Amino acid sequence: MSELLGVAAALRQLSDQQLQTLIAERIINTSSLNDFFDLAEAITKPNNVAQAISGLPLRQARALAQLVQNQTADSDAAACLQRLLLIDAEHKPFESTVEAFGNFAKLESLALVDQESFAPHQNDIDRDCGIEIFETLQAITELIFDLEQRLVTEVGKKSVGLPAIKRLASHLKKNNDYAKAIYELAYLADLMSVSAGRWHLTPLAKHWLDWSQKQRFEHLAKTWRNILGDASSIELIASLGNTDQTVSLEKQLSLTYPFADGAVASKIVKLATLASLIGISANGWLSSWGRAVILGNASEASKAALSRLPEPQRKIICQADLTLIAPGPLPTDVEILIRRFADTEQIGMASTYRLSALSMSHGLETGLTATQIRTALEELSGKALPQPIDYLINESEKRFKRLTIVEGDETLRSVLRSTDPILITEINNEQKLKPFSLRALPDGTLASRFEPELLYFGLRELGFAAVRVDSAGNVISPLNASSETELPAQVSTVVRDLERIRQGDPGADDQSESQVFRQIQLAIKNKARMRTTVKSNSGAEIEFTLEPIGLANGRLRAKDRKADIERTLPLTSILKVVLD
Repeated sequence: MSELLGVAAALRQLSDQQLQTLIAERIINTSSLNDFFDLAEAITKPNNVAQAISGLPLRQARALAQLVQNQTADSDAAACLQRLLLIDAEHKPFESTVEAFGNFAKLESLALVDQESFAPHQNDIDRDCGIEIFETLQAITELIFDLEQRLVTEVGKKSVGLPAIKRLASHLKKNNDYAKAIYELAYLADLMSVSAGRWHLTPLAKHWLDWSQKQRFEHLAKTWRNILGDASSIELIASLGNTDQTVSLEKQLSLTYPFADGAVASKIVKLATLASLIGISANGWLSSWGRAVILGNASEASKAALSRLPEPQRKIICQADLTLIAPGPLPTDVEILIRRFADTEQIGMASTYRLSALSMSHGLETGLTATQIRTALEELSGKALPQPIDYLINESEKRFKRLTIVEGDETLRSVLRSTDPILITEINNEQKLKPFSLRALPDGTLASRFEPELLYFGLRELGFAAVRVDSAGNVISPLNASSETELPAQVSTVVRDLERIRQGDPGADDQSESQVFRQIQLAIKNKARMRTTVKSNSGAEIEFTLEPIGLANGRLRAKDRKADIERTLPLTSILKVVLD
């Protein structure tokens, strides 16, 4: 318990920028944390401590081994360990660090294969990295559109369900593991977050759609570099040396990080995987721009990296079966425009999209007009549109807003209206919509106790082109609907979480009623003793050393070891709590 208090106290002393750096390097999920005690618990969890130790470069790993054995260690390396909160201000390892380090201390060095003897040419490595960059940028863009148009629920703890994984994998023509990796990368890059049991796009995701390929790559490169950390970057660069030969990133990581394979969720293993996904390395070999990324110069890295991307073409083929074929990569502005009114069938060097009533409705919802869609397709194809596509555009324009969802009251959160009574009857009789508890109202509308956004996604999943509107009848674009409760775009989710943590943590010396209650909860959870100051009926202040058992009906049950009795104290009489 004293360790938890020490870590929480250390966290309070850090600036927001220092906390952001720590959270990135320790890969902490802050979305459900309410105060510094919660953050301290997350940092001292065995899995997270083991992951942090596995990511220590050789110099810091050696220093930690010395400190665990009560020996003097290099001061600079110890300072890095302190910044990672593996040791305290007096350079004493925390209990959780010592315990986790015991699982690494017995590791033996393994002989490494001399990979340079069969190293590929640097040009071939850069070519493969360029392909990885292109595919990953496309994949994340596809994921953003998928989250924008579909309800993706949280499964387990911060996980994504198999249907969503399979859908993304199918569109990318990749396996499920690749789709999972894209979801994880998007989360680490702060493009998506989870709240209220579902995954949402962050304000940064809106910027992604407007960014150039250069800006997108730089953002991913910075994300990777933030996880690596400054101290690790210095040691990794030193291990690379000044050689002009091709470099095995996997080998250098093994040399630089002696404990990389000592944890199931090794940070270095994760970094190696992400490096390959982002295009910093290919098949374990470092790209020519990899050094710049490690040094933190994402702008310089992007200049070399983007020269390896395939040349975009402003060309599509419109077919009578309502498919659009892009024979080559599309420029960013064209790709974003197409995805506003067309569904993805296959993404790659050559991509295939499909037009449908739902996709056309989405385009109109986002502010496009039928004329703009028709003109864009004619200009990109260079020909008159096939009759089926022209017919679909006309029909979609006529049917737009035929089915609308408006926000209701506190009881009936959503109201579904339609200009077609037969359509309302069909929806009311649809068995797959029973979970939404639709209720027919006297005015011919349907109402649901679920919020409009949930009903909107539910109807779209079954092929009903519903449109969300406000009380004045204005269309609510799906581009903005999911961000109604979000903070301004310049505020990241981590910054928002830190604001909540600071607001929810009154401080170690605060003895307000809420803080006393929180301290007692922590003591119960950790089976810790606490020195408790109680105000007696006579007004005198009495101090007890207690082991709390439970809280119920405004009273604390605890064992008084000194008196060898059990005490029951009203919470209103407890003035101060100090955890031991």
